[in-house]
Amino acid sequence: MKLKKFPKRSKLRNRFLILFTTLAVVPVLVLGATALYSIDLSHKHDVSQLGLLLAEQKINEIDKFFTDNLGILELTVDIAENQDTIAHSQQQFLLSGFLSSNSAFERVSFHQYPNGRTTAERSKDQGELPPLGYLDPNIAEIVKNRGQHIAEASYASDSPAIRLSTLVHKKDPNTNKAGEPIYIVSADTSLSSLVSSIERAGLGTAGYLILVDEKGHLIAEGSPSDIDRGENLKYLPSINRILANKSIDGLSEEDVYVSPLSDTEVITAGLVDPRTNWAVVVEWPTYDANAILQDMRNRVILFTIATLLAVLVIAPFVASRLINPIRKLENAAKAIEKGDFDTEVDINTGDELEDLGNTFNKMTKGLKRLEELKDEFVFVATHELRSPVTVIKGYLSMLKEGDAGKLPDTASDMINKADMANQRLAQLVNDLLEIARSEAGKLEISVSPVDITEPIQSSVEELQPLADEKSIQLTYENPGNVPQVLAENSRIKEVTVNLVGNAIKYTQEGGWVKVWHEVKDGMVTTHVEDNGFGMSEEAQKKLFQKFYRVQTEKTKSITGTGLGLFIVKQIIEKMNGKIWVESKEGEGSKFSFSLPVAN
Repeated sequence: MKLKKFPKRSKLRNRFLILFTTLAVVPVLVLGATALYSIDLSHKHDVSQLGLLLAEQKINEIDKFFTDNLGILELTVDIAENQDTIAHSQQQFLLSGFLSSNSAFERVSFHQYPNGRTTAERSKDQGELPPLGYLDPNIAEIVKNRGQHIAEASYASDSPAIRLSTLVHKKDPNTNKAGEPIYIVSADTSLSSLVSSIERAGLGTAGYLILVDEKGHLIAEGSPSDIDRGENLKYLPSINRILANKSIDGLSEEDVYVSPLSDTEVITAGLVDPRTNWAVVVEWPTYDANAILQDMRNRVILFTIATLLAVLVIAPFVASRLINPIRKLENAAKAIEKGDFDTEVDINTGDELEDLGNTFNKMTKGLKRLEELKDEFVFVATHELRSPVTVIKGYLSMLKEGDAGKLPDTASDMINKADMANQRLAQLVNDLLEIARSEAGKLEISVSPVDITEPIQSSVEELQPLADEKSIQLTYENPGNVPQVLAENSRIKEVTVNLVGNAIKYTQEGGWVKVWHEVKDGMVTTHVEDNGFGMSEEAQKKLFQKFYRVQTEKTKSITGTGLGLFIVKQIIEKMNGKIWVESKEGEGSKFSFSLPVAN
């Protein structure tokens, strides 16, 4: 369907254009004027704010660093109510997970709570570790605070490191939330990312940052000097005052001095991280800070003018770009409302609006498919349910009318036929219920290591009489060394019965059906092959869809619901496997499904 063009003039477009221009221009003008006024009024205050903002940004980075790393260590384990321990192998598994998930962790360990004795430990370099049972020196603080703990930084290695610790809680079965602590988990964490961030950061062309711990030891700095990490910098007045007062803003006379680190006069500002009591100090040489004044003014003016011009040029384009797709979607929605599910919208904006248009088209196809499925269901349900019900009703009626006399052999035969018809009806209902469960997300499958040959052997033996009736040679090639797979025993049998049963039904008398395995790339693949009727490539594409049945002159007399293969596919995929078919008309088919090997 081709959508109608809409008028170029639009109330919504005009409103958006006015609103967009107003919201974009007014803030730019206000901010530009305010910036120029502030620069002219107090350059010194601006320099102070820049320094404090940079310090605050680094404080936030430090806080995020510890929040992220401590967050990784936080655990709430789900164990039995009468247990308060985690198996050593599970501890080692969790520690390996910590090391692999965070490159900053160098060594991680579990400790008993509250005595603090080590129960498991792993390091990234797999080097020699202390014997289990030693006490962590920070345990007393962790137990006292019943929470997270950040130890003092260590400067022994090339990169400063710090030990982070937190509590491992047992899940409360009543609330499913963290209950009582049962372990302490600690991690020696490299500060290399923070060091790199501090060394790279700066103000202007010459400003640099210094990071010291609560005692004044140097963690990282970006100055031209060569100071060793761990050296105590409390001899610097600025460091002393920041640690004592928690901050300096660079506005007082004391904040301007000749720094021994750069041998030049600097403006100093800094903040203390309330979480670690580390100080971030910004030293900006005065010659560089003052030189940037005029540059900042020019930048603000140019930015303001450029932004205003850009807004005036872009606003109409953006307005049309947003309104045009909305109008297309509106017209398409009206067409769908009238039942025209062939409607599609063509939106090529390269952004979320195009994604919305594509999603809209997929929704339209889905609605169309749902309509088709509804019609298919009504047809199949009417056709398949009517036949067995009629058979049951007919034979029972004959019994009631005395056609079989006083239940002679013929009556028994009639009852058997009625029972077979009833079984077909029950199978159809069961298939429909299985599909309903799958689509509702309630198809429950519990996988575990199983011997796949047992249910397959049982299925082949169960279907042997059916094969014998058609003189079909049914064979199962069991090599005897097939590894266990992760699956559910009963579901494997359900899949095998369906595939082998279909192979027998769709193979002419005197044919053959064989089942065998192939192990490759951690998967066990089971093949069910026959030399039956086969199918076209078009039929293979639709074979695993609901209610689809291959309809040819040879197969039209074979009864079925078209639900079995759909259910089989759902079951295999629920067990993390795959299923596919290879077939050629007149030469037979080979159905294959693969399941992961159980380690």
